[in-house]
Amino acid sequence: MTTAQPKKVSKRLIITLSSIYAISPFAIDSYLPAIPLIANEMQVDISLLSVTVSLYILGLAIGQLIGGPLSDKHGRLPIMLLGLFIFAVASLLLTTSSHIALLWGWRLMQAIGGGIAIVGVPATIRDNADGKEAAKLFALVALIMMIAPSIAPTIGNLILSLHSWHWIFYFTAGFSCIAMLMAKKYVPHQSKKQKKLLAITIERKKGIKFIEVFKHKQGIGYMLAQAFAFAVMMTFVANSAMIYLSIFKVTATTFTQLFALNIGGLIFINRLNTLLLNRFEPAILARCFLTMQFLGGVLLVASSLIVPDNLTLIVIGFMIMISANGGVMANCNACFLKYFGKNAGTASAVLGAFQCTMGATISAFAAFISMGYLQPVVFIMLIASSIALTAVIHSNKQARLAEILESETP
Repeated sequence: MTTAQPKKVSKRLIITLSSIYAISPFAIDSYLPAIPLIANEMQVDISLLSVTVSLYILGLAIGQLIGGPLSDKHGRLPIMLLGLFIFAVASLLLTTSSHIALLWGWRLMQAIGGGIAIVGVPATIRDNADGKEAAKLFALVALIMMIAPSIAPTIGNLILSLHSWHWIFYFTAGFSCIAMLMAKKYVPHQSKKQKKLLAITIERKKGIKFIEVFKHKQGIGYMLAQAFAFAVMMTFVANSAMIYLSIFKVTATTFTQLFALNIGGLIFINRLNTLLLNRFEPAILARCFLTMQFLGGVLLVASSLIVPDNLTLIVIGFMIMISANGGVMANCNACFLKYFGKNAGTASAVLGAFQCTMGATISAFAAFISMGYLQPVVFIMLIASSIALTAVIHSNKQARLAEILESETP
């Protein structure tokens, strides 16, 4: 009996999918330097501009819920192109905003387009790879997604030094158009046979319902793990300025350097995870990196209670927790989607929307109750990490039980 060879995904397709996936984090962070200028021009409080970050995350969740089922029904490529087109149009409309309400509306539309586009990325990976190969591809795409927000503010500052804030949105519109051209050329078109099989699946099963994803015993654990691990990272991002600048009184330059340490840690763990996938299964690595994140949370909580003025231990604790996501996201994504082969678009939509919702909700809750103190933030991060680790342990047990039952079935 011959062993099936693993599918290979071209470098051009990987670059294309990474570019599409990077659009949203880039769109979130590239215009942050322009917020004071826009607020001053529109004569509104800067807090009203900050709302656009939450609006974008909300729109991203909505877009993924729309795009996922559509990509299962009509194919990945046309829905990706639709999302990128909406994103580009909304980016151009943002340049015409003269009132905060218009800015909010076009920003929400931009995010919905981004969500429709990016939900097809993990689904396309799932269509073309499986197991360790899929986990490696998720890790590579995640690496690009990490780099994009780290350089986006710099690009935004550069654009502002040359032109008005409107050109930031012109730039994102152009970015989207380039991604459309790349997708049109490199994202695989569905064959007639694939379309026929898809039509039969939809006709017989009427597609997978959103609620059915939550009922999958093995898959739900990985979805919970990814969402709560993502919430750990979002909680840090939302509260890092308050912690370092207000509580520890570091300079703006030092804050930027400390924040960059976490990006470096994410990238290091991301690359380490890719090497480890040559020897270990994604499920094992997901549990290991979640354990690492949990231990970082324990260090943070202990430090905040015993030696609250020790900046070094706090920085190390944050680095451990945030860096662990470099391995968590790729492995949980691969483990989750392996259970939804024919409905990867819908499953990706649920995963992405749930992840965005939990990240936004938990990080906002932490910021609301912190009242300028460190302990509430790190306690919430530890709780979120504990839930993520417990969820993966439970899913691993369910998977082993299913394998035992299957082997015993005559």
